[in-house]
Amino acid sequence: MTTAAAPHLQLRNVCKSFGSVKVLRDVSLEVGRGETVCVIGPSGSGKSTLLRCVNMLSAPDSGDVSVGGEVITRTGTDLNSARTRIGMVFQNFNLFPHMSAQRNITVPLRRVLKLSRSDADQRAVTLLDRVGLSRHAHNRPAKLSGGQQQRVAIARALAMQPEIMLFDEATSALDPEMVKEVLAVMRDLSGSGMTMLVVTHEMGFAREGADRVVFMDEGRVAETGPAEQMLSSPQTRRLQDFLSKVL
Repeated sequence: MTTAAAPHLQLRNVCKSFGSVKVLRDVSLEVGRGETVCVIGPSGSGKSTLLRCVNMLSAPDSGDVSVGGEVITRTGTDLNSARTRIGMVFQNFNLFPHMSAQRNITVPLRRVLKLSRSDADQRAVTLLDRVGLSRHAHNRPAKLSGGQQQRVAIARALAMQPEIMLFDEATSALDPEMVKEVLAVMRDLSGSGMTMLVVTHEMGFAREGADRVVFMDEGRVAETGPAEQMLSSPQTRRLQDFLSKVL
């Protein structure tokens, strides 16, 4: 993929603690425009907190996060506006159980972006078709498989037309047979040029779908490099040990 000279997403010296627990320790990271970066590492290494700091669901204690050169951690930033530029897909689907798949997408479009009903419906239908769920538009989440629910969640995030997509272990709550259908959507997004930061334990996706891999350990970026190099020839003993347990 081609990345612009200036990073699309940049974290500089980001720190985050919860009480006395230091979760992120001076993390610096860049993601180029159109680049897919996978973040791997053991539980408790700060991966999910990293994503939450990117979209300001959890404000960093110090350091900066920039999107397209704009520092969104600066005092006075319109966070609602900034968050529309960053889509996020969580481990749990977070769909409204009493609404159809289509309404789960159209409600934020109408309330946040103030789209008309017809425009919101049209965008929802287009995106449900993109993720292979056009036939299930009027089904509620209880009538959908876990993989289908996660694809609705991806469509909902894409409906806001974000510049950057964040994925936080998007397949970890799914049965193995449902993982492939979600990863296929993510690969399609990556191939379309979407800028993506993906926390994952799916090493196959990291190897095949990522431009770079970032290995986090104890709240720090411990190693980073091209995906194939990182997973085939890790340089640090800590990454070697980690991969020996997950590959």
